[in-house]
Amino acid sequence: MMKPMSNKIKKLKDKLNKTIWTDNIEKLKSHLYEQRGNIQGKSSLLMLPKNTEDVVKIVKFCNKNKISIVPQGGRTGLCGGTVPNKNGKEILLSTEKMDKVIEVSKDGFYMIVQAGCSLSLIKKIAIENNRYFPLSLPSEGSCTIGGNISTNAGGASVLKYGMTKELVEGIEVVLPNGEILNSIKNIEKDNRSFDLKYLHIGSEGTLGIITKVKIRLFPEIKKKVMAIIATDTINNLIKFLNITKNECYEYFSAFEINTNIGLNLINKFYKNIPIPFDNQYSWYAIVELFSYDNVNLEKKISSVISQSIKNQIIFDAIIPQNLKQYNNIWKTRELLSEAQKLNGKSIKHDISIPIEKIPLFLKKAKVYLSDFSKNNILTFGHLAEGNLHYNISKPKTMPMSVFNKLHKKVNSNIFNLVHDLGGSFSAEHGIGLIKKKEFKKYTSKEEFLIKYNLKKLLDPNNIMNPGKIFN
Repeated sequence: MMKPMSNKIKKLKDKLNKTIWTDNIEKLKSHLYEQRGNIQGKSSLLMLPKNTEDVVKIVKFCNKNKISIVPQGGRTGLCGGTVPNKNGKEILLSTEKMDKVIEVSKDGFYMIVQAGCSLSLIKKIAIENNRYFPLSLPSEGSCTIGGNISTNAGGASVLKYGMTKELVEGIEVVLPNGEILNSIKNIEKDNRSFDLKYLHIGSEGTLGIITKVKIRLFPEIKKKVMAIIATDTINNLIKFLNITKNECYEYFSAFEINTNIGLNLINKFYKNIPIPFDNQYSWYAIVELFSYDNVNLEKKISSVISQSIKNQIIFDAIIPQNLKQYNNIWKTRELLSEAQKLNGKSIKHDISIPIEKIPLFLKKAKVYLSDFSKNNILTFGHLAEGNLHYNISKPKTMPMSVFNKLHKKVNSNIFNLVHDLGGSFSAEHGIGLIKKKEFKKYTSKEEFLIKYNLKKLLDPNNIMNPGKIFN
């Protein structure tokens, strides 16, 4: 006898064109786990809609029949937001076939695309039209713009351009009842009460499925210059950051920090990448300046470096002389997450802290890490926004059972410290499956209830990504 849920899913498949779904086990496999392999779920059906109309049909049927949906983009998130639950009752809906560029307006400085467009394609199309789209992520070849918006992605360009929400002019969303909410317009000003698109930016697929987006473009970058600098303390990095802001604020586009621990990991797994300064210093920062005209950025960055070396704030610097050297320096930062993954298990923290309190955080955090040597602690990230990735790797001699027991304790201590310092336990990766308890713990009762009630209002049947963020 066919089970009720199986019968509903069979009816859904019968209702739809066979080109927009698959129940092939092999094709489903890659859609069932988080990319680091820490979380895995079950599902018997993958939906592959090609347009908004397909999504509407799927969602309307699922809402009527109370079939839960897990929306998926490029599946590059690190919090399990696109992983199905283990009960196998959810279907997956991937936007990977919704990858069309609908319109590029050079004069209007915008682009309209389907949600499944990869970030790399969007950046490429922008460049081909003498425009620039600034969102910059290591996963840009795989991640999709719909996923970027659903998680309000950050990245290396937040300093100059803000989080993803600052780059979105409008979105089309299929709501949990199957109706379409469309905020894509060709006007700059529309002040009719609050803007509903912001409900869906960062909602991680719990309030609907983003199908189409209008994103902001910028003038093409005419000039770009970068340097990697070396120093001995986090305090000196902050001093250098402030000098660069004072001298080059208009052009300041990125400030990414790393340590000798991070460069050791790069050297271990990417032998072809030259290690700057032979890794003889404790702290490093990549600083980058952009310009829409032909201003002499080399002179500006050289002036900041000279001033900082003279005042013993930094000890050395390299300004790349060609594109290969430029790219190799960036790789020492961009490949850090992958290098740590190759190195083995680690306890990860994606945190934001007021910049002036970061030295205090690093000092206090060590107190909770007496079971680990300093070589197991990797600190890197976007210092100019106060966003650190503070990760602790498993010592070789430590049994996995001991490491797993320490995991929750370390997370709890670090998150409590971050909260006490006025920071956030989730700077840019979101909540997903793995940070639900922290979300409730570190969010005020008023804020949590408003968000929770919005979820109940828009999705009374709880079909959209159930078990994520709230329950």
